[in-house]
Amino acid sequence: MHDYLTIRSNGFVTYCDGLIASIEADQARAYLLSLVGSPAQIQATSAHFYNGGFSRISGIEPTPLELGRTPGTIRSIRARKIGDVVNKVLISAEQFERKAQHTETTCSVIVFGEDMAAVKQQAHHRLDNSTTMPLKPEWRDWLWDEVLQPERLYSFGNPHLRQAWKISWQEEALEERILEGIRLGYLG
Repeated sequence: MHDYLTIRSNGFVTYCDGLIASIEADQARAYLLSLVGSPAQIQATSAHFYNGGFSRISGIEPTPLELGRTPGTIRSIRARKIGDVVNKVLISAEQFERKAQHTETTCSVIVFGEDMAAVKQQAHHRLDNSTTMPLKPEWRDWLWDEVLQPERLYSFGNPHLRQAWKISWQEEALEERILEGIRLGYLG
């Protein structure tokens, strides 16, 4: 396995050392993208990405994929220059907010970690922060299985990105589902 993926965009080549994306057919939609390259390469690739353009990414599949951004706001959370190399991290702002993104009655966020225990802990924390109903830590597995609608995402990069998931839940039904779990004896 490589330490990086290759991104070709408008004649520029940059490298990716971290990615969280959904992949369907021959397209990838990035929720998190960490770019590495020269200042000019990073500026051109990130501008193309911000404007909704697609790039070719290789190293994920046997054939290169089209890489685009997810709908919504894209935000840079880090731009660091080390010598002649720049590292810039772009994220889907809504999916990484402290509070879950609400679209009508569905809420969703991205959670990631080294293993499923870390992912479920982060999912519990994000769900707990988005509701007024207190959630016990021992409910973590039940909430994951019964309330959250986890979708496995492609992840690449450092060990903290080994497992990446998009979790969603119905805001209107959350309290009712939890009370039902308590009533049926699944939650204590």
